Amino acid sequence: MGFKVYQLGELIGIALLLGSTAMQMFYLDPLKREIEWRLATFSIQQSAQVQIKAVHDNRIVLLQAVNAPADKIREAEADREKSLDRFKTADANISDYMFEKEGVEDYLQLIVLGLFGLGTLLAGFGRAMEMRAGRHG
Repeated sequence: MGFKVYQLGELIGIALLLGSTAMQMFYLDPLKREIEWRLATFSIQQSAQVQIKAVHDNRIVLLQAVNAPADKIREAEADREKSLDRFKTADANISDYMFEKEGVEDYLQLIVLGLFGLGTLLAGFGRAMEMRAGRHG
């Protein structure tokens, strides 16, 4: 018992449907979640950056108000810059990741849609041909 061409097409179509679903479930959805987590982390990090800058600025203002020695004020300013520099590195790391993964996500979504569409077409065509052959035979 051999497969007819349209039955083979239907089988390939079903395999493409399963493949597109698997790609969606096991790669694309986790990638989207990771991107969302990184964006949430970035937002929290931005809030922390603003708060740390405000804390350091307040410290410097207080030191100036109590006429602290200039070296203490310079030390506080250096601490502020050191703290803010850490955030700049983290900001760059997150933005690099986002630029890297955004294109991959777009291409994968197109591939999933293409596989799903082609699989649906092949499975539907195979089913239609089977029904047509059943009526004639």
